[in-house]
Amino acid sequence: MAIASVFAALHALRAPRDVSALPDPSDAVKALLRSGNRIAAIRAYRRQCGASLLEANRVIARHAA
Repeated sequence: MAIASVFAALHALRAPRDVSALPDPSDAVKALLRSGNRIAAIRAYRRQCGASLLEANRVIARHAA
């Protein structure tokens, strides 16, 4: 029983947040995205707000459209 609760807690920590709750990318990140450098934009966004790779990818994809 205790092991199951530990695994549930670990899963909750690793679950991605809703991207609508994350901040918008900065102007510098948007400039990287406009210049076609999506990977650099994702990397910069992760540094900007501490998002996971999955979260940053989703935010950048939302702003690329």
